[in-house]
Amino acid sequence: MIRMPYLNPRTAPAGLLASGKLATGIVMALGLAVTTLPAMAQPRTTQEIAVRLAGSSTIGSKMALELATAWAKKLKLPGVRIDQGNENDEYEVIAEGVESTQRLRVTVAAKGTGTGLEPLLRGEADIWMAARQARASDIDMMKKRNVPNVPTLAQLTQPGNENVVGQAALAIIVNPRNPVPNLSIAQLRNIFGGKVTSWAQAGGTANTMIGLYSPDINSATSDAFCAQIIGNPDTPRCLEGFARLAAPRFPLPEDLADAVAATPAGIGFTDLSLRRSARPVPLGTECGVGIEPSAFRIKTEEYPLIRSLYFYAAPNRPLSPAARDFLQFTLSAPGQAAVAASGLGDLLPSMADAAYGDQRLDKVKDAMDGGRVRVRAPDARAFETAIAGAERLSITFRFAAGTDNLDSRAEADLGRLVALLQQPSNAETGVTLIGFSAAAGDYVENRVLSRDRAAIIRDRLAASGVQNINAIGVGPLGAVACNLDPTTAPLNQRVEVWLRKKRVG
Repeated sequence: MIRMPYLNPRTAPAGLLASGKLATGIVMALGLAVTTLPAMAQPRTTQEIAVRLAGSSTIGSKMALELATAWAKKLKLPGVRIDQGNENDEYEVIAEGVESTQRLRVTVAAKGTGTGLEPLLRGEADIWMAARQARASDIDMMKKRNVPNVPTLAQLTQPGNENVVGQAALAIIVNPRNPVPNLSIAQLRNIFGGKVTSWAQAGGTANTMIGLYSPDINSATSDAFCAQIIGNPDTPRCLEGFARLAAPRFPLPEDLADAVAATPAGIGFTDLSLRRSARPVPLGTECGVGIEPSAFRIKTEEYPLIRSLYFYAAPNRPLSPAARDFLQFTLSAPGQAAVAASGLGDLLPSMADAAYGDQRLDKVKDAMDGGRVRVRAPDARAFETAIAGAERLSITFRFAAGTDNLDSRAEADLGRLVALLQQPSNAETGVTLIGFSAAAGDYVENRVLSRDRAAIIRDRLAASGVQNINAIGVGPLGAVACNLDPTTAPLNQRVEVWLRKKRVG
């Protein structure tokens, strides 16, 4: 039996691929005899399972590879290989099995979040990988480019079309030997704006010129840095305001991290999972020093510089069976284990460590807004009573802006929580839902809103058969983000889940 060489379908003539003449042409070109075999001896027809991903380099650089490899294992296709594409940010994962009639092909074009929506809408990709939520400017750009069948933003962000598949944490990185203890947001603005040019001015020990490193303009990491650190959501204009860079912008985040790690005076920003040997610097905020990242605090969005990762499907075109299966696998427990293996944050429920509850009580009156909000004593006591003997679950419910509708991640988390509570080991587990609010506006109204949001989750759980649920609201108590910053304050509007196991004996 002659094994055909692999041909990249993007470089092969489309007419030959469509007509099925490509393999015959290769055989003839090699001067091989073609013999018609008896019906019983005909080789089995190979069914190709093909999925095309386009967009985020954060997702595409490693997470997509881990997902494709894990999916191949589930499909019992152990023969996995990776073929480099025409460019460094393109590759294919191909998997086959000796005893299988299936071949898996996952094509990845990881050129940045901003590059993925157009191929999705044109039918050139099945899934848009995005390291941020879709926004109105994405839709406007597609219209300017005369892309057909452009949906509304509301259609694109509906659950089912919008799927949160993981989390990424933004890290400020420096050379491993750089002794700077921490950097505030104000310092970072001055460094990247050119007002602070030496490490001695920024709290370091050496009077050396700071070297700035930045990702490509299409990177959602740049979007996050500009919005969360610089305070300018207009990414192109934000990047134009940077001082002179030490090197051209980096399309690949790994290359940026390596450059910073190799430069004693270098500084840059990237995803925490892609920092490689560079050192992440603790971040100070206007309302207190931000906590250092941990897997649990990233899941709960208590680490201040995090963002969700998305897989988007085209609203006006149904997913192919292969793409639908891949998406379902990504959201499953094995798929989320692959997300974790890539170094990014997965969405699987996990419990806080034993010290977490005490740490929360220590900060129970900290509204993180410079002390302008006085949390009322009855709410502080209600919180302390509610978490006594309970453990915090990582699942945290948030709502679509300005509504009482769960956002797309929360809808998926609701199913994960129901599945967890329906396990036999949790048959008698008590559930406490604690609603929180931001600090802006009337205190009493905020407390009522936080209680009502907790009640919404309680009712949804009860409708799914979950019992023994308590729901309370404590208003702006225990904020996890700056209330002074309008871009982060909405993170405080949340419902936490605390579990209390029945004691034995």
